[in-house]
Amino acid sequence: MLRLSIACVLVLAVSLPASANWTRAQRAQFLGQCVESCQSTLNLPDSKRRVCDATCGCVADQAETLVTPADMYALDEAAAAGRTTETMQKIRGFFPACAKKSARMP
Repeated sequence: MLRLSIACVLVLAVSLPASANWTRAQRAQFLGQCVESCQSTLNLPDSKRRVCDATCGCVADQAETLVTPADMYALDEAAAAGRTTETMQKIRGFFPACAKKSARMP
């Protein structure tokens, strides 16, 4: 009976979507790199820089639902090695909708 209970818990744990809950350091690192890249790429004036904060916050919120803390460490290693992963591509896919949403901010 105990084995059956443990097996059921494991099946449920594996079947539930990843609710990642990144560490504070992981989220801060993601947001810092994202905002810095956004601001330098778009060369925004100071008055428009909050668009990058909002866009990157939106992307982080979306990515955190799919990417576990362990995945984040693997992404950091891949990025440091110059590799692009499928997970990175998924995260990049969040940018257009988040940027559009952020651009409509007052």
